[in-house]
Amino acid sequence: MRAEAAVCLLGPEDISPSVEAAWRDLAERAAEPNPCNEPDMLLPAMRHLPDGRRARLLVVADGDRLDAVLPVLAVRRWRNRAPVPALVSWTHDFQVLGTPLVDADRATRSLCALLQAPWRVRQGAVLLEIEDLGDGGPVAAALDEAAASLGIDVRRRNGYELAVLARTEDGALLGDDRRERRRRARRGLERQAGPVSSVDRSADPGAVELFLQMEASGWKGRAGTAMACDPATTAFFREVCRRFGATGRLELRSLDVPDGPVAMEMAVHAGGGAFHLKTAHDERYRAHVPGILAMVDYADRFAGESTAFRDVCTGGPTEMEARVWPGRRALSTVVAPFASPVSRGLVAALASARPRRDRPA
Repeated sequence: MRAEAAVCLLGPEDISPSVEAAWRDLAERAAEPNPCNEPDMLLPAMRHLPDGRRARLLVVADGDRLDAVLPVLAVRRWRNRAPVPALVSWTHDFQVLGTPLVDADRATRSLCALLQAPWRVRQGAVLLEIEDLGDGGPVAAALDEAAASLGIDVRRRNGYELAVLARTEDGALLGDDRRERRRRARRGLERQAGPVSSVDRSADPGAVELFLQMEASGWKGRAGTAMACDPATTAFFREVCRRFGATGRLELRSLDVPDGPVAMEMAVHAGGGAFHLKTAHDERYRAHVPGILAMVDYADRFAGESTAFRDVCTGGPTEMEARVWPGRRALSTVVAPFASPVSRGLVAALASARPRRDRPA
């Protein structure tokens, strides 16, 4: 990395131990937490998952310090239709949140630098697209401020909401009065299978394999989409769990009956919050919705936790998820031209051709 502040693209071969250390330091001071863009998630993804060797880290560096990190792919045809080169945030099955890691004290400056990335660095791309960026937070606000200072029109599309457990500013729990139906389902499970208990398996060395087996035993295994069906995905999941477990940030919890677990949740912790990345359940008990019962269990215990929030991390909330975890977090895809007349003109033309898909920031 250059001694002065610079924007650059780093490939897997460029991520030395010193770069990784700077990256970890950035995660500690990021304006918003995002474990998906931390080294313990992205390095295994670049090693094991499709397109991992093509992925690059778009970074803002100030000497040996990193002030912004976003994983991207360079594409020659934006959205596979428009013959416009672009940098798009790298998404895969575990990339449930796209918000870049940005230094809390230098957010606007760092995002200005990204939007002014030199032509050579951005490989001729005329726009930057970030999928699943959190709306309403400090990174989104800094991006809008940076774009405004550069005269750039940032556009948002495909907005949706996630269910979360959260607290109000005074610390009160955003609770839910409508979990009684789920408690009745738990009593039904107890009548069929015996007492139900919540078990923390985070320190259990066999819990990761138990999770893989449970997921593969159900419909995902039959469809061939379970993690255990693909050696590369299995290796990725094991490495992520090992890395986050080594720093005490892995949470593996199960809902058990006397015969064993009926549901399992895998979450990782970052910035005071918990991000629920994977869930599995025993389909023998599907009539009692064990996956939802696990969410109820988290909601029932949340008031006594020190965790600031829990994010369900899966698409838009279903009716059940919305009732059990009543908080909301909005996300959308952000499209911004780079700071050049050519980029502004092309993106404006593309936006006017799809007026119903995009909305101005």
